[in-house]
Amino acid sequence: MPPAVGPMHAASMDHASRRMVALLGAAITAGFEAGAISYVLPAMRASTGASAQLASWLLSVFVAATLVAVPLAALAVRRVGATRLLRGCLMLAVVAGGLASVLPSPDGVLVARALQGLAHGPLLPLVAAVIVTHWPPEQHGRLLGQVSMAYGLTYVAATIGTPFLLQLGWRSAFSFGACLALLSLAWPLPGSPASHDTDRSAPWWLAFSRPMLPTILLALGTGAGQSALVWMPTVAATRMGLGMTATAPLMVPLLLGGLFATACVIRWLDRLGSRPLVITGFASAIAGVLLVVAAPAGPGFFMAGGAALGFGIGMLSGGPLRYAAARALPRDAQGLAQGAVAWLTDVGLLAGSVAVGHIAGRGADARTAIETALSVVCALMLLCAPAVLRLPRQDRAAT
Repeated sequence: MPPAVGPMHAASMDHASRRMVALLGAAITAGFEAGAISYVLPAMRASTGASAQLASWLLSVFVAATLVAVPLAALAVRRVGATRLLRGCLMLAVVAGGLASVLPSPDGVLVARALQGLAHGPLLPLVAAVIVTHWPPEQHGRLLGQVSMAYGLTYVAATIGTPFLLQLGWRSAFSFGACLALLSLAWPLPGSPASHDTDRSAPWWLAFSRPMLPTILLALGTGAGQSALVWMPTVAATRMGLGMTATAPLMVPLLLGGLFATACVIRWLDRLGSRPLVITGFASAIAGVLLVVAAPAGPGFFMAGGAALGFGIGMLSGGPLRYAAARALPRDAQGLAQGAVAWLTDVGLLAGSVAVGHIAGRGADARTAIETALSVVCALMLLCAPAVLRLPRQDRAAT
């Protein structure tokens, strides 16, 4: 029979579970913002008559603020502590969402969106840093996977539910996001006092040191693969001659593939380590892109390719790279490690999106141009994939 669980151990487990609620709440806050904004922008244009340029600025200023906030947060973790910084980002998310809900002028909403980027960008890397710092190594994979699952499920729920929420007005999504951040603040977080010794033992360049190089390259490749996800509805429309609304059912396998991958991460990452899962993720994502652009045009091949691509990107984004970063650097440098993974994934996403948009916009034949663009994304992933061979074969925690 298993040993009895003592009251002290049970209380410790209950306290750890309560602390995870706050971390999952931060992931839910980030997931809702990512899933909702694509509906908020057209709703804002329809309601206010704003130009397409203004709508694009609302997205661009958020992305730019994110790219600034993530490295700054990674550096600040050494002095402030990941927990305090996470709490500060959630507070800023509440303030920014409230400002976006009430400020009347477009310039004011742009400022609020910049504040949202500063607040939301560091959430996931800070959550990962808190987990790696405050939980035993043998639980890291499962907990990182749970965070990714919370983010993914919220993203799916936001894509389904935001159109109904926007019946209350285009600002309602900002108000709801602020409420999610406020609810996350109601739960306890583990303490992480700052330390000047930590400052000296974790210089910024550790994020780009030799142990981190494979993870850095793989994060760039993952970001490039994420850019292919953004273009999947456009691929379906051009290859099969469908309207954009008719492509929505074809995206279901892609979403399900990503959620299934995250479930696999929760189950297997602590047991197998990061390397097998990263290999599986890159192989599946590359196979998915090839199926989408090279197989005969048709719903069957497209959905199979979408499922493979969603599974691969979900596997890569669901925790293995964060797990590898946790093993590459010591505990007192986890703010740097997790920040580097998040920031370089965003850089890869931005580079892939720019490359796809540039190539897709130059060809006279829209179908050929978009297929060529996604082939370039596939090539970028292939260039980064050999770095997986430099990951340790056994980086899982001893059990």
